[in-house]
Amino acid sequence: MTLRKASVEVLASEPCRTVLTGIAGIPGGRHALNAFSGPYGWYATFEEGWRAARRANLVGHEDPGEIEVHLRHSESLRPSDYAALYWISNIHPRNPRIFDFGGNVGNVYYSYSPRLLNLGNIEWTVFDIPLMLENGRRIAAERKAASLRFVDSPGAFESDQILLVSGAFHYWEKDIPAFLQQFNNPPKHILINRSPVHETQPSFISAQQTASCAFPCKVWNSDELISSFAAGGYKLIDRWRALELSLKLPLFPKLSVPFYSGFYFSMEKSAQSFPLPAVANER
Repeated sequence: MTLRKASVEVLASEPCRTVLTGIAGIPGGRHALNAFSGPYGWYATFEEGWRAARRANLVGHEDPGEIEVHLRHSESLRPSDYAALYWISNIHPRNPRIFDFGGNVGNVYYSYSPRLLNLGNIEWTVFDIPLMLENGRRIAAERKAASLRFVDSPGAFESDQILLVSGAFHYWEKDIPAFLQQFNNPPKHILINRSPVHETQPSFISAQQTASCAFPCKVWNSDELISSFAAGGYKLIDRWRALELSLKLPLFPKLSVPFYSGFYFSMEKSAQSFPLPAVANER
């Protein structure tokens, strides 16, 4: 363990938390803690978050090694996947059509499709950065995944598709109106899964780091996220916890996110009455 890491662990211990909160609140305090904390800081903008991530000398979303990581995840379901599967099967009980925004190489398709076979024909469309699309097409051909296709523009979204954003919404660098304006046909149903959301703190930028890459992400304030979608004409139908993921900010303990969240938003005029599962709607 380096001296820096050891120092961060000491500062992040329970006796120091009040001191850290005080430092973060004074002029210049946040910047001082950011300089010491590595990528796991509190940033005002994505640009500031990218600068911190690049100081870690790691690549961003273009890391080919992340493809294998996501494919390994696709071999089994994670707890938050069950809520997303529940809503897909209720929204489209026959022949579901999914638009997977930020869908990597189709890893969610590979984990979900065996559980959706009883719904008939599945049409799954993935949009992501060029590296992921190229590899996704190659892997789909190798696996003979005839129901999986890849597109290079969100403009390919069709109105009768479910918009799924799984583990990717927090990388969107603009506001929610700009996110919705990407689609030529407004989505009627939006499923956001595995995204860090804070209940009390205002929205902010932090960063995530794996063994080989680092990149900034946005932690939305819960009320701000929901009200922003409401302003776009969307009603919150359900929310669930993604207990398998968390975001720990050692030097900013009040900003840490103990679990990620999932949401189902439906356009107000399209909202239907579905039975809520007993645990999926817990906050």
